[in-house]
Amino acid sequence: MLLIEKVQVIEGVTIYGDEDPTLFYLVPDLPRFRVNEDGRPSFSFYKYRLPIERADQTKGGGFLVCDVEFSVPEDKKQLIVKKLQEQVDQLFPSQNPKPQVKIGTITYTKGTAKLNVESISDKFVETVFNPGKPSLYGRNITPFTIELTDLGATFFEQALQNKGGFVQVAYDLYCVVKLPAITARIWFDSSKFQSFVEDFTRREQSQGAFGTVWRWLFGGSNRNRTIINKTVTEYASQYQWGGVEIDFKDFKTSDDVKQKIRDWAMNSLAEAIKNSNEDKLQPFTEEQKKVPENATDFHLRLSQYKFNSFNTSYRESQAVEWNMAPQGMLQPITTLLDKEGKPLKWEDYATTVDLDDPFFKTLQVTTRVNADFKDLPLDSVEVHLDYQEGTVHQIDEFSFNNPDKVEKFKSFIENGKWAYKYWYQVNYKNESRAYKSQEATTDEKFLTINVGETGILAIDVLPGDLNWNQVTQAQVKLAYDASEGGVGQIEHEYLLDKSNPKATLREVVFAPVKTPYRYTVKYFMADGKEYQVSEKTSRSPQLYINDPFNATKTVSLRAAGDLDKDIQTIFVDVKYIDEKNDYTKTTTVALSKSQPFFDWAFPAIDEEGGKVIYKGTIQLKNGQIEEIPETETTDLTIMVGRKIEDMLNVKVVPIGIDFNKVMLVVVSLSYEDLKNDIIARTDLTFDATAKTPQTWSVPLKDKHLNKYSWNAVFYMADGSERKMNATPQLSDSLTLALRMPVGV
Repeated sequence: MLLIEKVQVIEGVTIYGDEDPTLFYLVPDLPRFRVNEDGRPSFSFYKYRLPIERADQTKGGGFLVCDVEFSVPEDKKQLIVKKLQEQVDQLFPSQNPKPQVKIGTITYTKGTAKLNVESISDKFVETVFNPGKPSLYGRNITPFTIELTDLGATFFEQALQNKGGFVQVAYDLYCVVKLPAITARIWFDSSKFQSFVEDFTRREQSQGAFGTVWRWLFGGSNRNRTIINKTVTEYASQYQWGGVEIDFKDFKTSDDVKQKIRDWAMNSLAEAIKNSNEDKLQPFTEEQKKVPENATDFHLRLSQYKFNSFNTSYRESQAVEWNMAPQGMLQPITTLLDKEGKPLKWEDYATTVDLDDPFFKTLQVTTRVNADFKDLPLDSVEVHLDYQEGTVHQIDEFSFNNPDKVEKFKSFIENGKWAYKYWYQVNYKNESRAYKSQEATTDEKFLTINVGETGILAIDVLPGDLNWNQVTQAQVKLAYDASEGGVGQIEHEYLLDKSNPKATLREVVFAPVKTPYRYTVKYFMADGKEYQVSEKTSRSPQLYINDPFNATKTVSLRAAGDLDKDIQTIFVDVKYIDEKNDYTKTTTVALSKSQPFFDWAFPAIDEEGGKVIYKGTIQLKNGQIEEIPETETTDLTIMVGRKIEDMLNVKVVPIGIDFNKVMLVVVSLSYEDLKNDIIARTDLTFDATAKTPQTWSVPLKDKHLNKYSWNAVFYMADGSERKMNATPQLSDSLTLALRMPVGV
């Protein structure tokens, strides 16, 4: 497997080593135009003129059509192999004959390729047609078609003949590599919360005697007045925290390699943050917030909470997905040489077209097969394309037997119709039966038949970070439902060990591979123990079997309750049990205001199995202790503490109090929930300097027990005292109106 720390540059080409000292991987320094078998580059420039001037005043435009590849030229490759052979000879000075250098093929898992012209001003570029990714096989060919404006056609015609170059290509490729002697942890947590609180009151107010006199003098209705009070509070919050921890230990390498490892870790963290931000809380609907039609007193509280967590650990020799992003300028056509060493001529690759010609309306479809014919049981793939509209009927059939072959389907079009039909037939090695696809209709200008559509199930079972001194054997079972192609259930079993660490599955299923395959792994340890991992699914063509403790399980503990006023510390004993594999892990955690959460990460055999058992105690600020009973759960986020069901918020509002007569008002409020050991009391004071409304809040453990008692004492300017009530009054009103005593 490719080792990122074994890197060197020869002849401008980046070269990575492998665990096999004679095996090397070449990463070209620059992309280039694809060169055909006749030595000519796959490049065409078209400049066209419209037959008449258009309403938008455009007179024409252009197209740049090319194929770009990411490969090392054969002459440079031979020079590199020669220098690498000198290095290998030095490694084996006494061995004869000398081991020969082998050049490996990097298997890219995904990738994209883009041109710099995609972001150039729309005054020059109309559209860039790009299939989005290179072939990921062979020479990584990517076809591009650039549509130019009339100004762009003139500009590009001159710029592409400049000897310094103009078009730049940026590849963004990913491949599987083995980590060096480091450990890394990438973690990210986020929480989202939103609440909606609404208080609604409706009161009917009689007009009284004054209203009767008014109606007798001036007329009018005798209806009472309706007073509605409505208070709405909305709150939303989002918190994110995360980080990257890399321990290079004694790993010696260049600062450049270390920085690339840091970049890889930060990119993984960025992807986790991106996924978290896409997981949004849905807003409350109007139906949820609706007040009942005949309500007089109505209190509504809505809330929702969402927590996301990402925690992954990596260690030495683990297989990870690595990003390579080579980029650079394409060498201009006029600086290239043909097979005879003569400079290429621009006029051989550029065409001026007068669109007052039927040839203007032409459909061109770039066709290829994205599959490794050498590795797969593929003999050939025949692609049939058919355009039929009006008097035009064009049929072409292409045969492919390597991933680098590209064919062009061309046809005049009629009636402005660009859609065509196609089907393909896959012929297999040592099989009399072939697979023929359904006929499909499309107007895509790039037609690619991918390996998953060829009717072949291709899986490489490879060792990840297995330690063969600890694991003597790994039993891998693969299963796939191939009923669609009439094959039925496919099941294979492989036994990997130090002598046979790899396995390959190549099965013809006579139908596109649309569903994931299933697999299980059983480990046989050197100490005699056996570990079984639950069945999993995958679509990846490379299945890496990692150490049985490769999975990392994270149990997130979160403190619930008031850590400011109520709770001092929450002590929690946590145990993880995987009964199937006789595996147990334990820890003890103390949560407090300074540490309200804790993520317990530990190696696990089966990341989908096992259970968590926890218990503990809550130490309150008043000295009391509460027990957390032993609880069994499969949840990985556990809330411990004092659960708050609701909040009692009482708003005291002074109305019409004359503070020239009243020096001070003391409002006493009390709430008791003896069953849950809650006793809350407070005094709110109002005077000439403090006469705005005040709110008293009490956390509730029983949201149905929401009544409180209250009284008010008025201290008058003449030295007397007046009580609002003879005894404290019981109420569940969330708004308490404070008025002048009767008779004052």
